[in-house]
Amino acid sequence: MFLSQTKLKIAKKLMLATLAMSAVACDKGGGSFSVLSDNSQFKQNVTFTPRKLDVLFVVDNSGSMATSQQSLANNFPSFIDKFIDKGYDFRIAVTTTDAFYGDQFVSNGCSICNVEQTRFRSGVNPAVYVIDRADYDLAQAGEEARLKSDFTLNVKVGTSGSGDERAFSSFKAALSSSLNVGFHRPDAFLAVVIVSDEEDFSQSEYTMNESYSNPNLFSVASYKTFLDGFTGGVASQDYSVSAISISDQACRDQLAGGSGGAQKVAIRYNQLVDLTGGTKNSICNPFDQTLDNISSQIMTEQKPVYTLDKKPIIASIRVVVDGVVVPQSSTDGWSYDAVDNTITINGLTYKPGANSAISINFDPDLT
Repeated sequence: MFLSQTKLKIAKKLMLATLAMSAVACDKGGGSFSVLSDNSQFKQNVTFTPRKLDVLFVVDNSGSMATSQQSLANNFPSFIDKFIDKGYDFRIAVTTTDAFYGDQFVSNGCSICNVEQTRFRSGVNPAVYVIDRADYDLAQAGEEARLKSDFTLNVKVGTSGSGDERAFSSFKAALSSSLNVGFHRPDAFLAVVIVSDEEDFSQSEYTMNESYSNPNLFSVASYKTFLDGFTGGVASQDYSVSAISISDQACRDQLAGGSGGAQKVAIRYNQLVDLTGGTKNSICNPFDQTLDNISSQIMTEQKPVYTLDKKPIIASIRVVVDGVVVPQSSTDGWSYDAVDNTITINGLTYKPGANSAISINFDPDLT
């Protein structure tokens, strides 16, 4: 009799120990709850601060670009509204595909071959070369409209520029210029957005040459190397290049009225986009969709990652953002990295905004 009672006590202890270590059940919200005592379960509260964002638009200012510049200005809210709503600390500047003249050929003697050509563009009076969120009190009526108006004026860079569009050399010239020092912050993500209806043929010679076999043509990879060094970071994690261009033959035919025309499909743009994790977008598509696509991609690249203080039992993890339970998903929810002991929130549906309250509950793995 005594032996049977002893065995029963031992069995009960083993059962309770097993429950305390691993038992987890689903609640109606799709999360999980623990059977551990409050002092055994671990709760980690964090506040999300979005990474700073610096955006450089490289806008073709040649004779064929008036409509595209107007479309970019009209649909700017499709790009910027997400970043305003999520509380991003952003800066936005504009340069043109002529900026390279003020860098490579300052001693050439041409009318635009001076360093002033590398300065960011401003259509606002007095000049606003960088649209910095910190300069607009967006809690006040009219300030958001003023920010968008400033961009509209800045991005209409005119159509009297050169037909020798060299977007790659131009963003390099503008970012490297002594006139634009301080635009890119070391802890910010850099997004370069090229808007052009011509291919890039950045090269070392002054004379226009639109041949892919030109021995003086700078390689696409050399501009990734430049951005690696300029940002001190890694492509897609710390910077990206996106393009709104003639991305395929169908768009080329559409712009040329079916005749083929002299314009080229943006092969080099597409290559740099692929190398840096940006997005390829057709200049023939509606700009609201295109700009929404680019902003969504930038936000997706900046995933919130949280390091846990303890090793969790994965099945017990429950992530809550502003009171909403986040499902486990590698594409649109949370995922756990056992090597780094981190929780990442993927996708846009549950992406927190600035100062969002994030709660991560889990049972610690005591094994």
